Amino acid sequence: RKFACQAYWAVQFAAVRRAYIGFGLDEELGYLRSLSMANPWNAQGGKSGATFLKTLDGRFVVKQITRTELQMFLEYAPAYFEYLSKSFFHKYETVLVKVLGVYQIGSHNRVSGRRNMEQVVVMENLFHNCSITRAFDLKGSTRSRYARVGGCVHKDASLDSDRGQISSEGHPVLLDENFVEFTNGRPLALYDHAKAHFNSAVLNDTLFLSLINVVDYSILVGMDENRHELVVGIIDYMRQYDVIKKMERMGKSVGMIAGQAEPTVIQPPNYRNRFQAAMERYFMMVPDKWTLFRMQAPTGA
Repeated sequence: RKFACQAYWAVQFAAVRRAYIGFGLDEELGYLRSLSMANPWNAQGGKSGATFLKTLDGRFVVKQITRTELQMFLEYAPAYFEYLSKSFFHKYETVLVKVLGVYQIGSHNRVSGRRNMEQVVVMENLFHNCSITRAFDLKGSTRSRYARVGGCVHKDASLDSDRGQISSEGHPVLLDENFVEFTNGRPLALYDHAKAHFNSAVLNDTLFLSLINVVDYSILVGMDENRHELVVGIIDYMRQYDVIKKMERMGKSVGMIAGQAEPTVIQPPNYRNRFQAAMERYFMMVPDKWTLFRMQAPTGA
């Protein structure tokens, strides 16, 4: 059996890994060693049947993608690298879960003549070294966004994300309506500096994703009760608003005649605006002992 692996944008992705996870040139071998020791991972909720793997050291998640998603990413990859470069060098806030590599892997059985080609992306594991006790996948939509925990039934018909990242502790993946239920309809409180960073990151990231015509992304929110922290990251931004998404939206829009909520997938600017508005509803700022000092500090030299 013969195997082949094609790495896309190899130099650029190596730079991303060095910038965001501290890899030097020698550590690239460690990255490859991690990928060589990965096990299948049962990701929850996806309708596409995509295969997930997680490296044994827990640092990376590997997801199978379609050829369409690969082609879409390759088209906007230059914009992706430019955005991450600006974020790194100009200190722009971002909460994108970083894609660290895109590959096409092929095998050829010389006896049977069978050939197989698969496309995969390697992502950082957002919750690596975290003790997550509760996790949510939020899109800002209320249409069929409730997960029945007891019956393990996900009502969202459009689930196709990287939310497998948050099932490592065996906790169910909860959705927007579960989040509202958990908070009793009130926003979740964040300290002012954390809320300011979160707002800026969401604005930056959603504007970028809208400009490259990406929709259907969501934000993972994990609660690490040991550290009293929220761990957040935007995921599932490999799919642009293409003809399939347009047809999906048209089909779901029929339900609006009967008074149902707006479809999950809408046009990129509208998706961005709805997502931003939802984050404002879901999270609020609470002052700490430094808030008044920061508010009174002069803004100019």
